[in-house]
Amino acid sequence: MSSLVQGEPQAALPEGFRGELLGPGSDAYESARRVFNGMIDRRPALIARCRGVSDVQAAIGYARANDLPVAVRGGGHNTAGHGTCDGGVLIDFSVMRTARVDPASRTVRADPGCTWTDFDTETSAHDLATTGGTVGSTGIGGLTLGGGLGFLMGSFGLSCDNLLSVDLVTAEGDFVTASGELNSDLFWGVRGGGGNFGVVTSFEYRLHPVGELLAGLVIYPIEAARAALELFRDVTSSGPDELSCAFAMITVPDGPPVAVIAACFNGPIEDGERLVAPLRRLGPPMDDGIRPMRYPEVQRLFAEIPFGLQNYWKGHFIREMPDDVIDASVRSFEGVTSAHSAILIEAPHGAVRRIPDGETAFGQRAARYNASALAIWEDGDQARHVRWSREYADAVARYASGGYINYLAADASADEVAGAYGHERYERLLALKRKYDPTNVFRFNQNIDPTE
Repeated sequence: MSSLVQGEPQAALPEGFRGELLGPGSDAYESARRVFNGMIDRRPALIARCRGVSDVQAAIGYARANDLPVAVRGGGHNTAGHGTCDGGVLIDFSVMRTARVDPASRTVRADPGCTWTDFDTETSAHDLATTGGTVGSTGIGGLTLGGGLGFLMGSFGLSCDNLLSVDLVTAEGDFVTASGELNSDLFWGVRGGGGNFGVVTSFEYRLHPVGELLAGLVIYPIEAARAALELFRDVTSSGPDELSCAFAMITVPDGPPVAVIAACFNGPIEDGERLVAPLRRLGPPMDDGIRPMRYPEVQRLFAEIPFGLQNYWKGHFIREMPDDVIDASVRSFEGVTSAHSAILIEAPHGAVRRIPDGETAFGQRAARYNASALAIWEDGDQARHVRWSREYADAVARYASGGYINYLAADASADEVAGAYGHERYERLLALKRKYDPTNVFRFNQNIDPTE
């Protein structure tokens, strides 16, 4: 019987393990096991807070030797709760949060525990950036491996499109580097295929010069939601690569429900002023926050959703936004079940759609919008909130091209996972899974089951 099963986590892994081992019964364990989504309440047998590759190899080896499941936590922000498990080994990257920028080559190598706030703070010091998540506490790892929508995607593509290489520990404990030249099949798979193939211990990204941006939120009364969404459709249909927008219907803290357009223009301020002018003429708005700002401030436009609230997100990438989708979106928010919940519509465009469809595992480049109902609540009737989110997804499903891996709920079916990629891409991912993880060691993700 292993020392872990006997309740001695400090003796569970080899003496050379440099990180911290946390077992049930300590305050540190209770804090470390919690993830963003309060619906998820799991208790790993052991939390291995790793400090480097050798620690990751030791944790995987221990889990395999004891037939224990393995989960990986970067930022812990996955809404489906994949960054933890019951009764297994949780590889925790919370102390590996360094991003090392090379200004000369315009690249950065970042640890897997980095959040986008960590990442953007370092890169912006050199007036460099890449596409990253719009909520700062989100981890770079999960978002990048699943695609990565963000305010710079029109100019530079998705987060995964800016990935140059990864270092990864396989299910067998081997250390490999994957890039366009090394293990290129694996590199294709990690750019959209999630955490199915191993534990990434380092991400290398391409960076771009990014100066002052014209960005901010324009807020309209909820009575103008339909007109605001129509305007959002018009602006995103005709705008240039440099202009990225998102639309949301939310409830302002201690205030009324509102409709919001977030805009970010990556170019000369005077050009941006002309392009965002239509956003200012609707209503007029309750508040116009568009102004010149630096990229880290842009990344704080959307308020942080506190860890611990219950979350159930459901939606689809959609091919277009006809009036039916606008009607369904407005009607759905009229019946919203929590003041924390939102309708969110993102608009992939520009460089995202120009990258050849088969270049990465990400499967939704032809989609025009990503429309989601974010059910977020504190307590009460879970079924009611979940039903609200599902009903919105059903209402726009006829225009769907597939789901977004990073938003799929914990109850997503195998068909939904496969549908996010499309048949040909999914078959290629399945072959990769059978090659790199044939026993499905890494199954706490939107899983590609190698036994299919």
